[in-house]
Amino acid sequence: MTMLRLPADLRERIFSHCVEDYPREACGLLIGRPDYMITEAVASANLSQNPEKNFEIDPALIIEYQKKLRDGTERILGHYHSHPDGRAVPSVHDQAQNHDSSLIWMIIQVSGGVCGATGFFATEEKSGRLAAILPGPG
Repeated sequence: MTMLRLPADLRERIFSHCVEDYPREACGLLIGRPDYMITEAVASANLSQNPEKNFEIDPALIIEYQKKLRDGTERILGHYHSHPDGRAVPSVHDQAQNHDSSLIWMIIQVSGGVCGATGFFATEEKSGRLAAILPGPG
């Protein structure tokens, strides 16, 4: 994978969503180009039965964007979600929900309603585990 790039304005939009949804996990899609330039962040309702501890992106939103992007160059590159009062690393539940090894995971720590550390993760080919990646400049 080439260097993942997230423009500052999209990062701030994601952070705002995470703060708005605190103490529930916020979640959404990361849309971008094949060179891993994120061009859009799409907020989703969290459909999890336990939104304070887990997230579930609305499947209808995923299908909508798969159809919308079908004939263009952009695609769903991954998703983001927050960890309220937790660390910006994949949880056991996150690892168990890693069903598509092509997706990037962005995890945002939110403590007391303020965004902190941010982690980016991709699936390791050999182990299938989520491993940290470094984003490039936006």
